[in-house]
Amino acid sequence: MATLCEQVVGEVQRTIRSELERLRARGFRAARLLDVGCWDGSVTERYASVFGCAALGIEIFDEVAARARARGVEVARLDLESEPFPWPDGSVDVVVINQVLEHLKDVWRPMSEIHRVLRPDGVAVLSVPNLASLHNRVLVACGRQPTSIRTFGPHVRGFTFGEFRAFVAHGGALEVLRARGVGFYPLPARLAGPLARLWRGAAHTTLLVARKRAAGPSPWLEYLRREQEQGLQTHFG
Repeated sequence: MATLCEQVVGEVQRTIRSELERLRARGFRAARLLDVGCWDGSVTERYASVFGCAALGIEIFDEVAARARARGVEVARLDLESEPFPWPDGSVDVVVINQVLEHLKDVWRPMSEIHRVLRPDGVAVLSVPNLASLHNRVLVACGRQPTSIRTFGPHVRGFTFGEFRAFVAHGGALEVLRARGVGFYPLPARLAGPLARLWRGAAHTTLLVARKRAAGPSPWLEYLRREQEQGLQTHFG
């Protein structure tokens, strides 16, 4: 099972890189790429190499953040749910956030920060495990917990394909350019690829490419403020 999961993770990373290469081939240029949840920076380097640009990263763990810095990644160590990104408005061309949002209770703040630091017409590539993947549907039908949001597990949020797309496009600040399914657990990549393209809503992972339309107020932050004003605690500890 671990090997199959690793294969899906690798396929997601390859798909992100292919989407970046697609952007470059269409004339998109980038001077700075930010990888939110960059780990040791090894994958961040590969993403930035597509454009030959500077690599930025955000990471919470000290040891791997230090390894990323040693690779030349400009790393900010911060808590995504409570701290702002340290870069100015509109200063980043591409943001990648891969398999991170499902770990966060407050997903609204980091989305607001992604929108803020992106330049107008900048691009975000975002991915999360799909709560409605075929293997999760089978597990639920059998009375089992879906793997993407276990009680004793690291994920605290679950997104279906459609829900994640609606979340990213909330308020119109980001325009979804491409929506893909990646992986079809537990099938190997050579079989999973065609199925994920055919039935995106049942693929293992949802991957979106979105463009920032313009600078302006963050609709995600506005939603969060309304909840605070109403005394709701959905997104807070």
